[in-house]
Amino acid sequence: MSAARTLLALLLVGSATAGAMAVGDTSASTSGVVSETSAPPVALEHADQQSYEDLNAPYDSKYHFVRVRYDGGGGGFGGSRRGRRGGGTWSHDYPRAERNFLQILKETTLLDTQWQGSNVLTLDDPELFKYPIAYIVEVGYWNPSDSEAKALGEYLLKGGFLIVDDTRGERGFEYQNFASNMERALPGLSIIPLDHDHDIFDAFFRVDPLAVIPMYGPRDIQYFAIFEDNDPDKRMLAVFNFNNDIAEYWEYSDQGYTSIELTNEAFKLGVNYIVYAHTH
Repeated sequence: MSAARTLLALLLVGSATAGAMAVGDTSASTSGVVSETSAPPVALEHADQQSYEDLNAPYDSKYHFVRVRYDGGGGGFGGSRRGRRGGGTWSHDYPRAERNFLQILKETTLLDTQWQGSNVLTLDDPELFKYPIAYIVEVGYWNPSDSEAKALGEYLLKGGFLIVDDTRGERGFEYQNFASNMERALPGLSIIPLDHDHDIFDAFFRVDPLAVIPMYGPRDIQYFAIFEDNDPDKRMLAVFNFNNDIAEYWEYSDQGYTSIELTNEAFKLGVNYIVYAHTH
């Protein structure tokens, strides 16, 4: 690894570790991981502060990481109490993934970012329309209501951008479930394979999308997108990581479970998505 790449690796993973210890109102363990059983959050002193425990920060024109919450999908992966209900498949990697990713975004770009916490919203929450980018996981288990599907379509057509992560083709139903629900949201719009030299993979960092290997082992990684009027020359409405899970790297970036190089690529791809969505 060259000196420049080594420096980037230390910045990315080191920043994630620092963010895990510094962010939030809960106490941190010596390993740098915020304890999910720590004391209740203290009162926030400023409106722009945010707790991962229970609070969606108010709109303030900054970039906020917005995770989509949906009903169903079986047991949760995170320790979420957000929305006053237990975690489900929507909460996979929450909140460590976005906590670490937001620290990276703050350190590597000039985007004005709310990095102390993230928002969790349902698709039919009117608050969603204040935020241009939303993130959803485990779409194989996603079964939006009619109001949620309708609201998603309106959100995307009015300028929203959806990042879809954490899917596995071997389960046999995840692509089909996502496609059928997107047809409900955006009738007539197609899911189109993305060329590996598409601008989204060079929006901030230059990333080889096939080099972003999922943590659970090599797969037939594919990237798809939905475009306005099914025209790849028009605005991208959604990007779909199929057979991949970049947030798994984000979540465990401060644990030492994976190589710095692979973790970097997952962070860089996420940064590219956010920068691309803000500039296109």
